Amino acid sequence: MNNIKSILIIFLLVAVISGCTSVPIPKITKYSLDTPVTENKKIKNINIAVLHVRSRTQFDKRNLAISPKKYVMDSYSTAQWVENPCNMLTDDIVAYLSKKFNYVTPSSLNYNNGIDYTISVYIDDLKHVKRDNKWFAVLTLHYEIASAKTKNIIKNNWFREKIELDDSSVQTYVNNQNKSVDKFLQQLTSEIAGL
Repeated sequence: MNNIKSILIIFLLVAVISGCTSVPIPKITKYSLDTPVTENKKIKNINIAVLHVRSRTQFDKRNLAISPKKYVMDSYSTAQWVENPCNMLTDDIVAYLSKKFNYVTPSSLNYNNGIDYTISVYIDDLKHVKRDNKWFAVLTLHYEIASAKTKNIIKNNWFREKIELDDSSVQTYVNNQNKSVDKFLQQLTSEIAGL
């Protein structure tokens, strides 16, 4: 009788274990903040240091943030950023500005050798938002342009973009966030060129 119980228990354990492993693991799709850089002549002979982008805690991770209703923040379980948005945006800014100005480097505040301006950016909002049955891509950035020599802030500005989306898909959201980042980079370039 004990052998039958043992065989039955082993059979049940094997069935449970094989049943658990046959449950499909959800596939995680990874997205990037990536804006194309247009090749053109340098705008100005300026040397720029781009400080590492900082952000609110909820945007300083690879999870894509979603706000499905007012006062609710969550993140997608099957969609992530390829990398932390702060790292991606820092890389985007450096790549974009390096095509427009003489010399651009990702840098700390201590590196001022030959640098004219330092750029600092803070992600205040970066999320997929649903309000009144409409979906939006929201991006809010605060940025400063400072003189590397005097340490004085020359420009202190905000970039705010809220784009209504055609559908609720994550891909549509990411595509529109990339359009917003491109607009921000154009605005930043214009402000630097005007100094």
